Order: sequence, then structure tokens, then C-alpha cells
Amino acid sequence: MGELRALLSFVVVVSLAAAPVSAACWEPDEYEAARMRDLQTMLMVSALKCGRAMPEMPLAYNKWVARERSQLLEGEKLLVSHFVREGDKLRYDKFTTALANRYSELSDDLRFCKRAKALLEADEKQNGVLSSVVAIINAKPNGVELMCPTKAQSSVIVVSPFAPLPTATTDAAATPVETVAAPAQAEPAAPAAAAAQAPSAPSAMAAETTDAGTSQP
Repeated sequence: MGELRALLSFVVVVSLAAAPVSAACWEPDEYEAARMRDLQTMLMVSALKCGRAMPEMPLAYNKWVARERSQLLEGEKLLVSHFVREGDKLRYDKFTTALANRYSELSDDLRFCKRAKALLEADEKQNGVLSSVVAIINAKPNGVELMCPTKAQSSVIVVSPFAPLPTATTDAAATPVETVAAPAQAEPAAPAAAAAQAPSAPSAMAAETTDAGTSQP
């Protein structure tokens, strides 16, 4: 592991090479994809440029690509979507080409080839260790400047469409119904009582007839 750390210290210096800066901010997953693409470009250039002096380099690089194929493909999709979001898909080609050109300039150094070869060998021996230490290799990927602000997480209540619905019995038991008494109303007087309270018209007429009969001579 000590040898790998020494190799990483060299690669970190190499990865400071300038690359075209993207105008749009980078989401975390896009940032990680840029790290991986930077590493892939460095190893690809080393396989192409160093293959004559080190014939085993192209094969070692192809094996590494096979091990990391799914991650590399997913990372490429993220990078393309980033530049599409920026408004210029062609910048993706410029971005990757600038990386390759810059590492090509560094490949003239014999140390670059030796250390790239050692990285590929270490990755094969330690079962894909490079993808797990890519953040150390490229603390700040080339061409990446502005990270997007962290989005505040909002609380979302999700109700499953398969949740059981409450039954009518459950609702009635859980929510007692308060009964309110209706205001009392005066009962209508009975017919007999009403007749006793008001004198009848025939009785009054009979009294007048009796008085008239007694007054005659």
C-alpha cells in the first residue's frame, strides 16, 4: 500500500494540468464522473504513448477498462448531461480532447509511463483499487471549478396507494358524535281548555233573549 501512496502523490501533481473550465456548476455525481474521466484519460494516454517502450501497457489498460466498464459508461452519460445542461453539448468533446492533449504533453516524461504502469498493476492485484482512491488521485478534477450549492432536503410524506382505507365502523368508534338537544317548544292548548277559557257565542245570545223577555209588561 505504501508503493501505491507514492504513486498517487505523483499522479496528484500530474492532475493539476489545466483543462477547459466549465461554466455551469457541477452536481456531486457529475463531479465524481469528472474524476473518473480524468483518471481514464491519463491511463489511456499512457497506454498509447508508452506502449512502444512498455508493450504490456495497452493490454493492462484494456483489462482496467473491462473492470470499470459500467462505471465509465455511467460517468460518460453524466458528463454529457452536464454539458447539455450548460447549453453546449459540443463542449463535452472539447473537454475530453483538452484532457488528452494535456496528458500527451506529460507522457514524454519517463516517470509518467512507469508510474501509470504501476497504477494499472496495483489495480489488477488489489481488485479495482483505483476506483476507490480516485478522490485522492484527483482531489480537484481538471476543468471542474464551481460545485453546485447543496440542496436543502425537504420532508415529503408519501402515502402508499396500497394502504388500507379506514372503515366506517372504525371512524364511528374513534369519533364520538355529540348529541345536541333541540330547544323546547310550547305545546298547543288542548281543545277543551280553549273552549273553557273563551265564552261561546250561543250562550251570550241566550242571555240577551232572557233579559229581553223579563223586561216586557
